[in-house]
Amino acid sequence: MSFWKSDLGEITGNEEDAFAKSFTQIPDNTLAIAKIVSFVNAEYNGNKYLSLDWQLIDGDFKGQKVNQKLKVFGDDRDKDPAKTRHRALNMLKLMYSLFNIKPAHADAPSDGDLAIFVNKIAGLKIRETEPNENGRQYNWVSEVHNPSGFKSETGISLVVTHRPSQGAIGSVFNLPVGELQDDIPF
Repeated sequence: MSFWKSDLGEITGNEEDAFAKSFTQIPDNTLAIAKIVSFVNAEYNGNKYLSLDWQLIDGDFKGQKVNQKLKVFGDDRDKDPAKTRHRALNMLKLMYSLFNIKPAHADAPSDGDLAIFVNKIAGLKIRETEPNENGRQYNWVSEVHNPSGFKSETGISLVVTHRPSQGAIGSVFNLPVGELQDDIPF
């Protein structure tokens, strides 16, 4: 294969093909039709999982990707790794059923086994995480459905602007009435 050949089409050199698309956080509870563009075994900090990359093919966020992690091997960072693994195995079985695929064996799926899922289409429910300690939020796939009759719908972003401490709230209400009124400009 030539270095200049791409699996995604002709190499044009046009700006729209060369520039990265901007990333937009997908609002919480967004429903969209998506296709699997990658399904592989992955590992992070010694924890193995299955990683799916979905690309939205309709709706307000068409073209954007969202990742789904199936922690089918458990994850020692979770408070209940057995529950995490149980839910992930059920999601994997649901996907096998949804796409009418039978596992080739009873062992953990290899990347070759998972490749059969690429380009399969499903309806997704996409969620947003709460902001982490750095204020960042991430999307995750919470549900996978049959695409037949599935309707896309944009959700509403989780917005956390400020969480005052209990002491700050209490101190305002504990001020004597005269002190509180002195700061009112009208």
